[in-house]
Amino acid sequence: MKVFPDRKDRDVAPLEKHVEKLVAPISAFTRSQASSGLLLACAVVAALALANSGLADFYAYLRHAHLSLSFADWTVDMSLQHWINDGLMVVFFFLLGLEIKREVIAGDLRDPRQSALVFCMAAGGMAMPALIYLAVTLSLDPAAARGWGIPMATDTAFALGILSVLGSRVPRVAIVMLSALAIVDDIGAVLVISIFYTDDISSSALFWALCCLLLLGLANISGYRRPLPYLVFGIGLWWFVLQSGVHATTAGILAALAVPARPFARTPWFLQRMPQILKRFRRVDSDDKDILETREQVELASEAKRVAEATLPPLQRWEDAIDMPVSLCIVPVFAFVNAGVALPDSVAALIEAPVTVAVVLGLVLGKSVGIWLFAWLGLKLGLARMPSSLSYTHLLGLGLLAGIGFTMSLFIGALAFEAAPQLQEQAKIGILLGSVVAAILGTSVLVAKGASES
Repeated sequence: MKVFPDRKDRDVAPLEKHVEKLVAPISAFTRSQASSGLLLACAVVAALALANSGLADFYAYLRHAHLSLSFADWTVDMSLQHWINDGLMVVFFFLLGLEIKREVIAGDLRDPRQSALVFCMAAGGMAMPALIYLAVTLSLDPAAARGWGIPMATDTAFALGILSVLGSRVPRVAIVMLSALAIVDDIGAVLVISIFYTDDISSSALFWALCCLLLLGLANISGYRRPLPYLVFGIGLWWFVLQSGVHATTAGILAALAVPARPFARTPWFLQRMPQILKRFRRVDSDDKDILETREQVELASEAKRVAEATLPPLQRWEDAIDMPVSLCIVPVFAFVNAGVALPDSVAALIEAPVTVAVVLGLVLGKSVGIWLFAWLGLKLGLARMPSSLSYTHLLGLGLLAGIGFTMSLFIGALAFEAAPQLQEQAKIGILLGSVVAAILGTSVLVAKGASES
């Protein structure tokens, strides 16, 4: 379905035709499913280039430069990296929470019986990487075992970007399954962050955070669907969670769960009102007049917009509104600030780093084996059903792509080794190396499978 009108149906400005030639490729890129993954990759490459060049000191200064907000005696002072990780990334987790709520209410996770295969795959994709990580680190360096949650998560942007590039070589249902798998993975990662990577708890701050959450819930059950109270109480929730010792990004998930999923009006009202508006619009329409010259047409067009918004739940409207800023701006900025690491001079240095080895094995071996094995067990035990267009080879390819654990893995790594910079650097190298290897192997398996079927 066309979203934008053809040129013959548009009122084109004098220079618009020439500007469109320049802007059209950019617009097409931003609408592409692969765009967020490509920007993320560019941010990673830029960070690595700076961290391993003569500008390494400038890159470190940029990450740790402090930014303060003050009002009277109240001051918030954090480094740029902390503002991004504890501030901007809350918006990322808010979007993630909206997606989770939508999938549970009306998406692929609505019926556990139908999505049983996804739950089986997700269970294996979380358990096996953590077990492999623990097995490696406990035998080499027990202090590194705290990072067991690093290889559990899947980076949706990278993985889905690769699937979109593969196009018809991969069944459409594979994209749906990987999206649902990533959502369940993210739920697990959020729980891991909230429970296992939390500092000392401040009960008073947690109490006020709970008050903000209750106010968000009250706004929801009161039927209030305008964004202002959710923004105000959501910021309050973020601030008190930040002060409580629980990681601030948990506030993003909790605030998203309070966003209304009920529209103001049901679809029969939409079907009734829209034809009436269109009928009146046609009655006053004139080829000789612009819409600005016909006040009634302006009012009718505005009414049509209000009717459409009233029929669309806030959950969906707000998700659509922040999806592009998050995927094209916030996530690449996070990657740029967090992915820069000085690469080792030799392969031997990689092998001697326990966290690096454990993360690579967890992402590449743990994800693929865990997802494939648990899917096989679920199918053999009759707990799940395989879609007709998928095969076990497809599941192996999806399992490998799920080993691209970039954004969330970096995030957990920063939390796990906040007090151990050396281990944090090892984790970053392991995440980069493991994600690249998993991407190459997963793409190769799916391309080979597509070629054999053609």
